[in-house]
Amino acid sequence: MSDFEKIDKAAKALEAAKKKREQAQHQVIREENRLETEEKKQRSKRTHMLCFKAAHLESIFPVVKDASKTDFIQFCDGLLRVPGVKEYAKTFSPKPIEEVMK
Repeated sequence: MSDFEKIDKAAKALEAAKKKREQAQHQVIREENRLETEEKKQRSKRTHMLCFKAAHLESIFPVVKDASKTDFIQFCDGLLRVPGVKEYAKTFSPKPIEEVMK
């Protein structure tokens, strides 16, 4: 094999290796993007659940609707001081909706 053929073979091998490296880098980027998208979905789900819970609290206790953060915390702390509430919260176990709707 001549020197020219060896150089040509080496150049082709180098190009193939560069292409493989580039493909691997793109795979890493795609996986990072997929993970980022999944994290955004999870945060969005959590945000939705928190908003739902807060809205339900506001519907039950309208006084908290315009309350500041500090006032809201004081209100919740006050609820925990009501006899039986703390124990109920600790032992709460959701029931099937069929039982609740009876």
